[in-house]
This record gives sequence, C-alpha cells and structure tokens, in this order.
Amino acid sequence: MNNDLKLSRRTFLKLTGLTTAYFVVDPPLRNLSVAYAFGDHPQEKPTYTVTKKIPQVCARACECDCNYDVVVGVDQATGLERALTLEGRPEDPVSRGKYCIKALGFVDSMYNPDRLLVSLKRTNPKRGLNEDPGWVKISTEDAVQEIIDKLKKYRPEQMLFASPGDPYSNRLCRSLGVTRTDQRTECFGTHYYLNSLMITNPPNKYYSSTYTVTHSLWGFDYSETKYMLWFGFDSFSKTGKSGILNHIVEGKRNGTKIVAFNPLKTPLADGIIDEWYPIKPGTDLAVTLAMIKIILDEKLYQADFVKDYTDAAALIDTETKMHITDESGKWLAWSTANNKAETLGVCDKPALDGGPYTVDVGGKQVQAVPVLELLKQNVKDCTPEWAEKISEVPGQDISRITKEFAQAAPTVCIPNLKRDPAGPNYANSWRLMHSLNILQALTGSLDHDGGVLFLHGVKIPWLEEVDPIPKPYPEQPKKSIDYRTEYPVTNKIYREKDYSAPGHYGMVGHGLYHSDQVKVVIFKGPHRGLHALIQPQMTEAALEKMDLVADWNMYPDDAAYWCDYILPAPHQYEGGKLDIRQYYPKWPCLVGGAPVQKPPGDCIGWGSIAKKIGLALAPEYWTTDGSNNPEKAIKGNMNDAALQAVGAAKDQDDFINNKNAIWIDKKPYENYKTIREIGYQRPEGRVRLYIDEFVEDNHEGLPKWAERWTSSEGEYKFSLLVTRAGWHMHADPNFIDNPVINMLSNKNHIDCVWVNPEAGKELGLQEGDEVIVTTNPKYMPELPRPIKSKIHLTERMARKDCILLFHGIGHRSKWLKNGVWGYRDGDLIPQKNPKIGKPHDPTGMGWVEDVYVSIKKA
Repeated sequence: MNNDLKLSRRTFLKLTGLTTAYFVVDPPLRNLSVAYAFGDHPQEKPTYTVTKKIPQVCARACECDCNYDVVVGVDQATGLERALTLEGRPEDPVSRGKYCIKALGFVDSMYNPDRLLVSLKRTNPKRGLNEDPGWVKISTEDAVQEIIDKLKKYRPEQMLFASPGDPYSNRLCRSLGVTRTDQRTECFGTHYYLNSLMITNPPNKYYSSTYTVTHSLWGFDYSETKYMLWFGFDSFSKTGKSGILNHIVEGKRNGTKIVAFNPLKTPLADGIIDEWYPIKPGTDLAVTLAMIKIILDEKLYQADFVKDYTDAAALIDTETKMHITDESGKWLAWSTANNKAETLGVCDKPALDGGPYTVDVGGKQVQAVPVLELLKQNVKDCTPEWAEKISEVPGQDISRITKEFAQAAPTVCIPNLKRDPAGPNYANSWRLMHSLNILQALTGSLDHDGGVLFLHGVKIPWLEEVDPIPKPYPEQPKKSIDYRTEYPVTNKIYREKDYSAPGHYGMVGHGLYHSDQVKVVIFKGPHRGLHALIQPQMTEAALEKMDLVADWNMYPDDAAYWCDYILPAPHQYEGGKLDIRQYYPKWPCLVGGAPVQKPPGDCIGWGSIAKKIGLALAPEYWTTDGSNNPEKAIKGNMNDAALQAVGAAKDQDDFINNKNAIWIDKKPYENYKTIREIGYQRPEGRVRLYIDEFVEDNHEGLPKWAERWTSSEGEYKFSLLVTRAGWHMHADPNFIDNPVINMLSNKNHIDCVWVNPEAGKELGLQEGDEVIVTTNPKYMPELPRPIKSKIHLTERMARKDCILLFHGIGHRSKWLKNGVWGYRDGDLIPQKNPKIGKPHDPTGMGWVEDVYVSIKKA
C-alpha cells in the first residue's frame, strides 16, 4: 500500500505513462524543431508572432471536454495566420488549466494534408476494399441534393442513420420516421441505461440535448472523496484524460484511498493506486455482490439515506414481483407503527426488512416484501469466500475493503465511465452496473459532495424546446434493423423518454447482413464508421448490397470503400460551442468556444445537412410555420437560450467576447437536492434499487450472479481485453493519422498483441514474434476474420489467461498517409444475434470483451 503518497509533476507524468508525451506537448506536434544546447537557439528567432487566443472546448477528444485557448499566430515569413498551440484555462473547473496531447493533436489536424475538403462521388458501382471507387469531385451542394433526391425513393424503414443522438440527428431521424443507431452502446450503453432506470428517470429538468448524454452520471468528486473502488476504471485511456487526472491527483494529496480490480497492471497502478487486485475478467460482479452482502449483514449502510432517498422500503408483490402502488402511482411501504401499508414518504416507521406482509391492493389481498429484504435474500449466498473462488480476489481482502469503504461513506464513489467491466464489456455488465449503483446508494454517496456529483442548475435545451414542432413526429419503424424493437427495456426509453439514447451498434451489423429491409445507410462521422462497429466485416458485406451509402467525415476513412458519397466535415475548431461541465458538475457552469478559422474548401456542417434533408423531406418539422419555405427555416439557436436562462450572457457573441466564455455559479453543493428533483417518484425523487422493467422482460429486478456469455475452451483460452492508448480517441484519424503521435504508439507497442511473459513462454513465443489471433468459431460462426500482429511480452499483463489489444487502429484507407498500421480489434468481436443476447441481457449491449481467442505463431 502507498499511503501518504506525494506526487510531483514529474512523478505524476511517469506514473500515468505520459513521460514520452511530456516532451512534445508545448510546441505544435508537426512543427517540432531541433533545439541546441549552445549557440543559436531557434527560440531566439521565433517563426510566428502570437496574435490572439481563442477559447475552445475539446469536444470529442474525450467527454471531459476541457476548456482552453487556441493560440493563433502569424508566420513572419509569409504573413499567413494559423493555430500554433494551446494554453490552459485555470478557471475551467474540469481541466483547471490542463490539457492532454490529444488536444494538441487537434491543433495539428486542422492542417492535416489528408483532410477531406471537397465532396466525392463514386463512379465505380462495385464496392469493397479492393475496389477503386473512381472518385470524382462534386460540389457539396450538388452532392447533398443528389442524396436528397435518392432518399425520396425510400420508405422510412428502408433508411438507417448511424449517428449519435445529437440535437440535429434526433430531429432529422424523428421527422423522417427513420431508425437512428450509434456506437455509444459499445462505449457506455449499460452505464446510460442503468442510470436512467435507477436514478435520472428521463426526461428530467437538467437533461441536456448534447452528444454525451447527461443521464450518464460521470461527476465523480475525485478531489474530495475519501475512498474509491475502481473496477477496471484505470484503463490505459485514463492516462490521457487530463480533466480527470488533475482531480485524482488532488484527491491523492488529500488522502484518498484507491482500491482497483483489474487484470491489467496499468501505469496508474504503479503509484497512484493503493491496492490492486488482478481480478479474473468478467467476475467483478461476484465481488460487488459479496460487498453488498457484507454491508447489509453488518448494517453498515447509511440508514437515513436508504430510508429517505431510495425505494428500499417499497413493497414488492411476491407474485407479480412488481412495485405495489397506491391509486396515484406512489409506492407503498409497510408501516411498523400502524401495522398497515402506507404511501412511501409519509409512511410512519417504514419496514426495511421482514415480511411477507399482507397488503390490500384494489380489494385483493397480496403478499409483499420490502426491496431491502429482497436484496438481502438475493445475496444471502454471496459470501467473500464464494466471491474469491470465482474472482480470485482474496475473500479476507474483500471483507476488509468493504468495511473500509462503508466506514468512509458518504464521501466515497465507484467511478465508471465507459468500456469498463460495468459496461458494456460482458453479458453480465448490466448486472454489475446495477450492483455498483446499489453500493453507492447503500453508502449514501449519490448526489453528495465528495461522492457522485449530479448535474444541476444548468441545461442546454433540446432543439424542440427552442423550435417547437407543429405536430407529433411520425412513428418509428415497427421493426428496427438494430433489433432495438426486440428489447422493450431500452426501446421504451428510446421511443418514449429519450430519443438520444444509445443505439444497438453491437447488433446492427447482424441486422443489415441478415435482412434486405434497409437500402440506405448514412454514416455521421467523424470516426464513427466501420471502426466503431464490432465485427465490421459483417457490415462491410451488408454495405455491398445497399442502394446508397454516404458518410460525413473529415477524412476518407475505411468506410469510403463502400460509400457512394463522402461529404467534407469541418474541424471541431471551426465551429462555435457551448458546453456543460458534466465531468465535474459541482457548480452550475457553462463554457464556450469560438471558431478558430472558417472551414476551408467546400466543408459543410452536420446541422446544415440535416436542415437541407429535413426541409426537402419533412418540411413541416423544419420551418417555423410548417411550410417548405427555406426562409422560414428553424433557427436552431439552443446556445442563446441556455445562456439567457441562467443570466450568463445575452447571446453567444456576448458570452465569448465580453464574458470570458465561461459562466460558473460557485454556490455550495446541496447534498441530495437533485435526487429529489430528478429521481423516481419526483418531486420527492428517489433512487430506484428494484427495476420493474427487468421483471417485465423476464429478468430479475435486483442483480444476481451470472456467468459470462463465453467460456475458455481448449486452445481458445485467452480472454480478450481491449483498451485504448491515452493519445487516441476511438479510431479518429486526427490522432491515428499523425506521424508524431504515431511515434508514441510505436515506442509503447500499441500495434502489438500484449501477452504475459509466462504465457508467451508456454506458447514458445518470443518478443516481436508474429502471431495469429482467432476467435472461438463456436461464438463467431459467420465471417470470422483473425488478426495478425507482433506480440509484446509484458508484466503489465498480470494474468496468463488474458491478452490485450488496443482499439482504434487498423485503418486500411489508402488516403490516410500516416494512418494505415496495426490490427483492428473489432474483427475478433462478434455481432450479436438477439436470440443469443436476450436471455443474457435485457439492455442489448455488445459485450465487447466477452470473447475468448487462441494465439498461434504465424
């Protein structure tokens, strides 16, 4: 254990694996020049003169969305102006003046010679990786019009938009009545859906219509918390999230204890983490169930919070297994004072255990048990010793850690963001996420300073709120190609509560491949095409039979080989922004960004594309008077409304130019206030531990142990782990196609398969050997595509039964001059048939690490 660990800047950089990156963060990456120890020094003759600093928000590098200034200067030789580097903004409560190498990669990518600046149209009708599309240049206006003319020929169920749930994608797809799906299910789908089902109860008063849905509770108070449990949270990608790391380091200086469970020994485990356990992959659920049992058996929970802010005392019908409610829909509890059922909230001394109690419901006598009692029964066999046999984490440590965690409550938290065991890595990830939220509820850390901070006091409105629709949207297709319609739990949220909810990307390829329903696929990039899909080879095969495929992207990436049109997207610095502080919402805050330059060439924004298509195909939803008159087109000005609502500025221009592009209300955080406002049974909102929707879909209302979907069999004995380098974001060519950043990848073996040295020895493998990695055909019977790569033998692979791959590499587009290197992890991860998925998981996620593979020397 590393108690009283003091971290200098240099130590911190070393521990987070950023030592190499440190030496390139100050100058722009593609403009590095040799510095001389003696004699003339390049800095004595500056090439550029700084002229201005423009505020920006780092949207899409990660969800921290750090706020900083882009430094702009003029080349003294040519007089040309360009972005040079970045300067942190200490007033931003998330980044606090810090930024990572990905942000500098964005500076570079504005001037990447591989950027797409014109629209391209295919002339060769044959699609495929080995086919030359025969591109011809076409004006963007003409390309959009040709796409519109083609779309008019198809019914809504024949079209698919692969796009996150941003305001314009939402309105476009809803107005057309078409399916929208996206890759966020493979990032944080279970986090989103379980938070929605347990806590945020969409729609709520603070939910903002942004790319990163605010029902994902990511406001962990790293700086002030006393104790954190990390279940795979310390991925390699976290070493590049400056908006999180600066708070974690402050927390360590304040005495935070961190206990991590991860089969990988990441750089954070080298010094920042106090205790690290190389848990068996996919067994985190066993540990959390044992922790719940210990807390309940020893009454270590925060009794007042559990009674007043959760449904722990709510009664569950033992026959229907659903919440019992009064005539107004309010939950009932059993009054131990009056020996009868009363409405929860006004119930006199509600029972948290015991039963069954006899309750009169509409003249019928039913037996009912409190939720907390059912939870106790649910985990009665989940002892630490039981969990040890499954997870290989010592039972005595599970017991001790649980007690320490409970004693530190309520200033504790269990951070979970994306691509961790809680979601959506395994078939039991939804159960794990359920159990993590229960642990945080039992400890009273939800909506508490030093625990899990909730977004409050600020909102970026929906497009429909600033530009109301004249009539209800048309119905969505009865059958969704991503099988969402076969998953009633998530489908109900998507259709009735939050249309921006993540789509089922782990099944859409299967649906496209096994059906002729869809004829048109529109990708909204950047970096959300084939690389965002698991088993992309299935989607590739399906795209060959499509009538129309189009992509909106900054680069002609791999999807280009199957596209009929590619429309050039602007760079993220070429547009204005307004953002909430979702990663640290202790105070209501808005930050803004201004364009650094005008989009070059013939680029077009997604909002403009959506408006053009909408005006042509569903004009009544895209004009203020329901006509098809472009002069009456909706304004779509959500930013001004958000600023005006809190008195931050009169409009976006005023905010940027006169208000320093930041508004923050540093009032004290009011513990448990937001739960009341947004939770279930609001306005007296509560955390819902027991989920009726799971019962309605033939699953359990409370989490219980379940194995993974796959298992080790014969030569397929290596559990696949997937992470991402700290200097990459998804498969974004802004970083993958950067020669300087690629130096980091090469030095750190990112293009290799990582294997434990002892496992490598048993296989007769040496460092640098080429190997073939193959998925068990039992679980991937269609279109298998093994990968070939060199191996890297490293003790960071703490277990002999795992291998590690890095996500986002493996591009094949010949138009990316520096981006074609490495394997593609998705090739090994099967798309899911709903017949396989539904018995395991009512949320319909992709289980991106529920895979066993073999390794053989090439």
